[in-house]
Amino acid sequence: MTDSPVYMIVMLDVADMAAFMQDYAGPLQAINAKYGVEAVVASPSVKVLEGSYDKSITVVLRFPSQEAQAAWYADADYQPLLKRRHALTDTDTSVVLLAPQAGQDLVETTQ
Repeated sequence: MTDSPVYMIVMLDVADMAAFMQDYAGPLQAINAKYGVEAVVASPSVKVLEGSYDKSITVVLRFPSQEAQAAWYADADYQPLLKRRHALTDTDTSVVLLAPQAGQDLVETTQ
């Protein structure tokens, strides 16, 4: 594995933003702090330069390493929040991507 940062790009369709912020985004802050996760961008409004975009919110998270991202995603405290995020978002049209820092490759992990 690598100590290089990885970035999670999250584009979500959220029907009830107030519930999403209260039930998911708020409680998530403690878990993010535990793993050194930084919200680089979190915005409900983006400027589309090419193509189309119809998501409710876009978030870019920076993890200190791929190991930290894998541990964060598997964390027992995150699992109920993950289920709540799925309940609050349209998971058929939402997208969650993991990208390495420039010049790095992702190492296959089990999640």
